[in-house]
Amino acid sequence: MTRKVVAVSTLIAALFVLEGVLSAQGPEGQIDELVALDNDSVRVALLTFPPGSASGRHINIGPEMGIVLEGELTLVTPNGREVLGPGTVHYLPILTPHDARNEGNRPVKLWALLLKKCD
Repeated sequence: MTRKVVAVSTLIAALFVLEGVLSAQGPEGQIDELVALDNDSVRVALLTFPPGSASGRHINIGPEMGIVLEGELTLVTPNGREVLGPGTVHYLPILTPHDARNEGNRPVKLWALLLKKCD
């Protein structure tokens, strides 16, 4: 029974992630993703958010870390709203609902690290 619950929970979380990825665009255009590394343990991508774009509220099935390189990213989580500037590092625990937005007038660039599993 426990395996079924875990499998169903994982499937539901994956659907939320997929929905978030597919809706990752705002009125000004789509978020650009340049994948630098993607393996069984981690996905590392350089994301560029045009002005006005947003990821849409979503969750990741693993923890996430981001490092803002340029611009100001607005991150909305259950803990509130936070504006992250260049050099800021953020960490989101597993299954944290969040929305990343560029509410400014310049592109936002950040490295996103999605941790899948650690052996």
